[in-house]
Amino acid sequence: MRNTIYRQLIFCIDAYRTWIEVADSNLYKEHVISRNNGPDYFVSRMLALRVFKARGAYGKGMIWTIPESELDKALATYRKQDCSFKSRIKKGGGHLTANDAETIIRLATYGVVRLELVVRPVSVPSKPYYLL
Repeated sequence: MRNTIYRQLIFCIDAYRTWIEVADSNLYKEHVISRNNGPDYFVSRMLALRVFKARGAYGKGMIWTIPESELDKALATYRKQDCSFKSRIKKGGGHLTANDAETIIRLATYGVVRLELVVRPVSVPSKPYYLL
């Protein structure tokens, strides 16, 4: 996953969160894969999400760690599912929306984590500030 897309994903989760926040975006863990000639070790970046407001079966403080490889798979799946996302993401990570971030996390966690992000409207006065 490109770093710009990863950082925009984290920004969307932090900016529009309702009950889950980013606990750590620079967490690295070692993984083991068993192969025919023995175990292989590799280090992968992980996204850690924490519940800061209890909801349903998830208590405050619960943490999920999502490997970057799962985020990559979810991103590839979402590209195949949504043509408009595919065209937007080609333009850069800045075109990632809250809905996109929510879908990527849902796909990466196989439906376990639903962020329920809320985009709050920006209040724009009808008159310029100097006429108020």
